[in-house]
Amino acid sequence: MNPSEPNIVELARQGNPKAIASLINRQLNPKGISVKTNLKDTCLQIFLE
Repeated sequence: MNPSEPNIVELARQGNPKAIASLINRQLNPKGISVKTNLKDTCLQIFLE
């Protein structure tokens, strides 16, 4: 990773929906749960399957 590129945790802190989904998926995928996120207006939608 390029040092000038923000890491996934920093992107999630900034509100990046894909980064947030990636971090949640790291924890829940082993339990058979997948997560998708969507930003609608100012609301973060989190879908679990």
